[in-house]
Amino acid sequence: MISPRTASVFASLMILTSSVAAAVPPTLALPAAPSVNAGLVAQGQPAKTLPRSLARRIQNDLAQRLNVPAKSLQIAEATPQTWPDQCLGLARPNERCRGGEVPGWRVQVASSQQFWTYRSDRTGQRLRLEPLPCSGDLGSGEFTLATSRTLLRAVARDAKQPLRNLQIIDVQPATWDGCLGIYERDRACIQLATAGFRAIISDGKISRIYHLNEDASQVAQNVAASGAATKVLVSFMSIETEPLPDPNFDPKTLFRSVINGNRSGSSQITGLLSDGTLYQEESRVGGGTKGKRTILGKLNPQEVKTFQKLLEQQRFPNLNRMRYLNEAVFADYPTIRLETPGVQVEYVDLEVAHLPPALRSVVKAWQDVIN
Repeated sequence: MISPRTASVFASLMILTSSVAAAVPPTLALPAAPSVNAGLVAQGQPAKTLPRSLARRIQNDLAQRLNVPAKSLQIAEATPQTWPDQCLGLARPNERCRGGEVPGWRVQVASSQQFWTYRSDRTGQRLRLEPLPCSGDLGSGEFTLATSRTLLRAVARDAKQPLRNLQIIDVQPATWDGCLGIYERDRACIQLATAGFRAIISDGKISRIYHLNEDASQVAQNVAASGAATKVLVSFMSIETEPLPDPNFDPKTLFRSVINGNRSGSSQITGLLSDGTLYQEESRVGGGTKGKRTILGKLNPQEVKTFQKLLEQQRFPNLNRMRYLNEAVFADYPTIRLETPGVQVEYVDLEVAHLPPALRSVVKAWQDVIN
């Protein structure tokens, strides 16, 4: 039996536990989605036979955007569709679309950590990538090939790596301020909403997190969130499945850790209040009641100030909605979520040595406070 916590991790990670299909057979009889993705693929009509040429064109198109081998991408589901116009129902701004229904396909493709959805006509002469889920109304939500190329060139310069060594692992739509959502102490940011993305890029050794606007004319590395070793499963908290605000979150809490991991749904919370009080309590998910609080001790004002300064130095807000896990979470191994008001980052303690340096520093400092 899978616990609700693990089901949520599955839904947000979308990690494939085994290698995806290495080649497309001459007539592509669509396989079932990998078991770890059970329930994630949209339930449409029963799988149909997709023409081999169309499957290959879709795989090649996505492979170019992600800079990965086409054989590493798996067709997860294909559903016959009739589109309302020649733009397949995905007209771009200021694009004029000829009318007339177009018979075709809606195809879901699995990359290493997420699903992508394509629309096509019957033969693939017309092909469009759907906007990423939860893109909102501000931007198009389409991760174009031009955006991908510009992003990868920027990463290659920063990492001093050839383009061929880089792969885009995950992309999530985002709405940024003038600083692309990257926090710097005492830096003023223009409060003008800008549509864009955040992306995870791997060079085979470490993962890097980048923020960008939709056309990648602005690209910036999120240094605090970057640097995890590739053995760590780095992902974004899904916009749909990220933890809901805790109604019992004490407004006086400066920082807290939440250990989730047992099948009963309870959590162990350790928190630091603004007056230096260090407390611990149990909380049952969905129970609606706050657990009994135990006072562990009290820090003096200087100790509180020192800890807050470390959070500033490590730019803790830039870790918001990041996950650093491993395969053990699929067996309900406990995960730890670190929180300040408005910021959440999750990790598994088995991988502390392989976390980004900034997160490692915060974890160590918090353990020192607790001890």
